[in-house]
Amino acid sequence: MKKILYLFFPLALFAACQESMEDRAEREAREYTQRMCPTPEYNNTRTDSVTFNKSTKTYTYHCLFFRQLDDTAAINRTRDQIHSLMLKELTEATNIKAYKDAGFNFEYICRSASNPHLILYRDLFRSEDINVGAKK
Repeated sequence: MKKILYLFFPLALFAACQESMEDRAEREAREYTQRMCPTPEYNNTRTDSVTFNKSTKTYTYHCLFFRQLDDTAAINRTRDQIHSLMLKELTEATNIKAYKDAGFNFEYICRSASNPHLILYRDLFRSEDINVGAKK
């Protein structure tokens, strides 16, 4: 009986230490934000932080738009194009494959650099949208 306990205890301890996909996403989002954010500005965009909401399984990118993108009218005119481009990027991204396979959602919240309280663009890509887009 003792031998069984000695064998079972390390296995139970090992199993208890396994990180769930949700815990991993939360940790990686936090670590990315701490190490990389704010990111350098690229194409008039900067990522300020990344978060993960376990209850909704949503990975959220918080961004700022600069110069030409920092314009409500321009964003409204090109909203469908922006949506299509972001969906394409998500479906083709290999670095988040594990999250896509786990059924996570992805959200972008893009604020104005000149008025950070103003949300210029917000879009939620649900898991089923991303997976359908990947098959096209």
